Amino acid sequence: MTILVTGATGNVGRHVVEELLKAGHKVRALSRYPASAKLPAAVEVVGGDLSNPDTLVPALEGVSGLHLITTGTGYVPLTTGKEIIAAAEAAGVQRVSVLWDGKKGTVEHAVESSNLEWTQLQPVEYMSNVLSWRESSVIFMETRSVH
Repeated sequence: MTILVTGATGNVGRHVVEELLKAGHKVRALSRYPASAKLPAAVEVVGGDLSNPDTLVPALEGVSGLHLITTGTGYVPLTTGKEIIAAAEAAGVQRVSVLWDGKKGTVEHAVESSNLEWTQLQPVEYMSNVLSWRESSVIFMETRSVH
């Protein structure tokens, strides 16, 4: 079974790729910049962009499972959910997991109304984000300690 992972070079996607490889799955990773993906050699890296569903058709060939993210460049919610899911169904994909931010957009609605088996994953927060809060936390603590 080949599983296509979108967002494969991101904070979550890299771990999804690693865990799928450990479990013995064949992994194909979608990247807008495949030459700089820096994924394990066992991963088949292919080019494509969720904002342009036509680029997904070759990436979906022979894929039975799909891990989807719901945002594109700049974390903007995708508007192409219907087209992405239509391409997945046409390619014979059977199962989809969606990394969900809790707000239903075009991807979530398309998955829910499809004939695919699906799971929505909704993490609360990532420890990898803590460092981005560091400066605001320090400023807050300094402000609080002054009073």
